[in-house]
Amino acid sequence: MPSKNVTGPLLGFLAVIFGFAAVVSLLFGARTVFWILLLFCFTALAIFTRLRFADFVNFFISRQARYGANVALSIVGVIGIAVFVNAIVVQRLDKRADLTRDQLYSLSEPTQKILKSLNTEIHITTFMSEKVPPADRQRTIEMLALYQRETDFLTISHANPYIDIQLVEKYNIRRDGTVIFETPGRQEKVTTLEEQKFTSAILKLVRKQTKKIYFTVGHEERSLGDFNNTGYSEVKAELENQNYAAASLSLLTQPAVPADCEVLVIAGPKNALTAHEIGLVSRYLAQNGKLLLLLDPSVTSAKDVNRGLVQLMKRWGIGIGNDLVVDRVSFVFELGPTAPFSSFQPHDITRSAMQVSIPFAVTRSVRPLADRKAADSAGKPALDVKSLAKTINPTGVSWAETERETDETFNTESYTAGLDMPGPISIAVAAEEKNEPRQLDTSPQSGNPATETTESPTRIVVFGDSDFATNIFFRSASRDLFLATINWLTLEEDLIAIRPIDLRQQALRRMAVQDIRLVQITSVFLIPLIVFIGGLVVWWQRREGGSA
Repeated sequence: MPSKNVTGPLLGFLAVIFGFAAVVSLLFGARTVFWILLLFCFTALAIFTRLRFADFVNFFISRQARYGANVALSIVGVIGIAVFVNAIVVQRLDKRADLTRDQLYSLSEPTQKILKSLNTEIHITTFMSEKVPPADRQRTIEMLALYQRETDFLTISHANPYIDIQLVEKYNIRRDGTVIFETPGRQEKVTTLEEQKFTSAILKLVRKQTKKIYFTVGHEERSLGDFNNTGYSEVKAELENQNYAAASLSLLTQPAVPADCEVLVIAGPKNALTAHEIGLVSRYLAQNGKLLLLLDPSVTSAKDVNRGLVQLMKRWGIGIGNDLVVDRVSFVFELGPTAPFSSFQPHDITRSAMQVSIPFAVTRSVRPLADRKAADSAGKPALDVKSLAKTINPTGVSWAETERETDETFNTESYTAGLDMPGPISIAVAAEEKNEPRQLDTSPQSGNPATETTESPTRIVVFGDSDFATNIFFRSASRDLFLATINWLTLEEDLIAIRPIDLRQQALRRMAVQDIRLVQITSVFLIPLIVFIGGLVVWWQRREGGSA
């Protein structure tokens, strides 16, 4: 039988090995294995203590034990001092240093100023499930935590839209990845997870101002009160969710567009506006007005009933064709080639929609005509006209059809060079007249400080289709596009200018499951095992040398 001199050290080594393996199994989540290995560890340790009790006791009273205890006490003391100092620093100074290149873990200076001046309680609720990309979900949680560090007036809670059904119904959540900013009686809904949108939502709540959006009536336009597939009731509901007030307006009975009109919307009129109404719209735009115009093509008659609006838009550098856009490849299968998909062009409105494609069912061409980079010789201000969306395919595959049959309907069978407009076809345009800064009267009598001011610019957005915002199509992408258009027209995107950080440029290669497991085994098990075996070999060699 092996002697105590051999069995005792062997059991001691086994106790250490079992203890180490137990810790590793606990780190990997194998709790059953952990308890089994822990039982083996204590069993081996108990037998070792029984066989080598004298050595076990001598170890604790030896000089090496005293030295080890002194070192351990010193380490504990240093750790205690570090914890104590850190607690004082956190409570008194609470400073963080963000060493990342793009300041990923810092809020912009404008956001910090707004949060520090906040004096209204705001509750934030995130609705994010596991289907939201992990990077976006983690980034949102970290960003909101940074918001909460800057003020005591923010509280944050997190909900799963597939579990917290009551909250989903309460806030009318339709999209996974929505964040609700709420004060008593008011709320803002954000679906783009970035700092600019979060801070703008807070500003809207603090400002406590409801902007009014007027929709014209009297020409068979899309109706806010129409709950059928072709109505705009969903538009009204979503605008109210965003703290806008949507109301109907008859220009025929008005001497002018109401002074509280933030945006005038003319959505799919089937009858012509009168000269009086066209004049009101023209004067409204001349006074820095904001117009959203959605004009459907005239598909059954060569005569365009909206010719007055077409001529008015021409004066603002926007060309609206009396045609029908066709795309023979990229279209909605159920609706045919006259319901083409679009590709979005770079603009503040389309920034969140660049990676999606929205169909426009039965649309006409809308293209930029003029683009004045600066005021011209006649004194007209700079006019910036940009296309927002175009058909995807080139000439011969997509085009704007102008030829009509004898019954005045369009002939969409083939492209005719020289008559039809070649693709890709622009189907939406945004125009902005940028006013030059003006110097205020700074005489002592005026009482004005010596500063410049810039008037609100005239902004116009024209779509060649009104169907994309109807109840049947008002889903996700089209809803975001419509709301982004309203936000741009009401200058909401200018509330705070914060450059979004592209996390895709920061991401490393995604590790596979086997790569993650290899790193875990190497760092938690393999490296410590090599160190342990090396120590064991050195101890054995020194023991053999001492016994010799």
